Amino acid sequence: MSMPSNGLDQQKSMTSKECSSKDIKIASSQIWSPERQAFMMWMYFAGSIIVYASRTAMALCMPEMYDEFGWDKRQQGLVMACFLWGYPITQILGGYMADRFGAERVILCAGVCWTTITLFTPVFPYLSDGSQKSSLSLVIFSRMSQGVLQGMHYPSVMSATGTHVVETERTQVYSLISAGTHGGTLFTGLFGSIILHHFGWGSVFNFLGVLGYIWIALLYAHGDTKNHKPISVKENISSENPSKKASKPLPWRKVLTASPFWAMILAHFANGYSYFVFLFWLPSYFHENHPHSQPWVYNVLPWLISMVSAGLFGKLATYFLKLGYSKTFTRKTFNVFAMLVFGMALLSISYSHSYQTTLFIFCVAAASHGAYQSSVVMNPSDIAPDHTGFMFGVMNTFGAIPGFIGTYVSGAILEMTSNWNLMYSVTGWVSIAGWAVFAYWGSGEPIF
Repeated sequence: MSMPSNGLDQQKSMTSKECSSKDIKIASSQIWSPERQAFMMWMYFAGSIIVYASRTAMALCMPEMYDEFGWDKRQQGLVMACFLWGYPITQILGGYMADRFGAERVILCAGVCWTTITLFTPVFPYLSDGSQKSSLSLVIFSRMSQGVLQGMHYPSVMSATGTHVVETERTQVYSLISAGTHGGTLFTGLFGSIILHHFGWGSVFNFLGVLGYIWIALLYAHGDTKNHKPISVKENISSENPSKKASKPLPWRKVLTASPFWAMILAHFANGYSYFVFLFWLPSYFHENHPHSQPWVYNVLPWLISMVSAGLFGKLATYFLKLGYSKTFTRKTFNVFAMLVFGMALLSISYSHSYQTTLFIFCVAAASHGAYQSSVVMNPSDIAPDHTGFMFGVMNTFGAIPGFIGTYVSGAILEMTSNWNLMYSVTGWVSIAGWAVFAYWGSGEPIF
């Protein structure tokens, strides 16, 4: 005997409610409690400090390494840029693996490897036959390998915040985590300068390697790894809309034909060029142009200011969103500071002739760039909320490529012309061009 139609409808309704309830439970179980969110935010903040400290240590130590190994400007640019050769390779893979298997697992596995490389960086130049070419090659290989491994870190962090943090708080949480990038440069500039002065450049890398192991041990002991069940594609459900599953494949045709996607890519491309030049060449600039200045001042003050500004911009962006301003308006507003003001500051270096004025300009540039974590960096979660880690990996791949191009090209410009003003003028215009593209075509709304 067939079941009456109203019975079938009732059964379907009950099944639908059960599925919806199950989806909500899955989504809710992924969201961190306020206490857990605060703890993990500070753990990832500390991780950002160590990641960037190990990344920027080479720039700090470069003047001393130049004295020991005799590398010219082009070779110095090559050593600093080669980190970014490897960095783009694992961006997309890292985001996919974090979305698929859990962000913390990826962070820990990659972290053990890049920390080991950091610890043993001082050994690599001396494993060669003593020639400048072979020692340079070994350093380049170690830096490139470190880039490959660190390339998985930030897509994984973005995946974690996209999965475990509610939408209205993601900008603030990720901005505070990302403030650790400036904190890492600050940490290197402050403590690294002291270690460099008293114990030599090799001890800087040894110290950071030990710190890396301590952070990894703490994250493993107190993080989510032991209690985190790998999220299958079917279970990766948006917390804002539990009925909407991330199991849908990424519609590449819509993505590749969407103007906001390319605006995000091009803006991040321009930022990658301008920011890494600013980051890697700053110590050498002051070392050559203001040789009597104190390294701990110019290696510390800009990054202290930028770390504070990144946190403040993150809170302000969250406040904008809670007031009802659109994501598009918020991202574009903060990108004015992050790329336009930043680029104009770099252009103004050409008109500065005193140490105090130049230091002030660099501080303004660093402070304004703190807004970047609240603008383009958050755009992957805006335009593709169900594929945040993967989309961030795509974006960051395009952001890293110009990083090594810009750092190397800047070294070539300096080697040929010895003109720092020309180098910073080119860098400033690249940043301004990126701002213009995002201001016109960028968006904070989903593109599919």
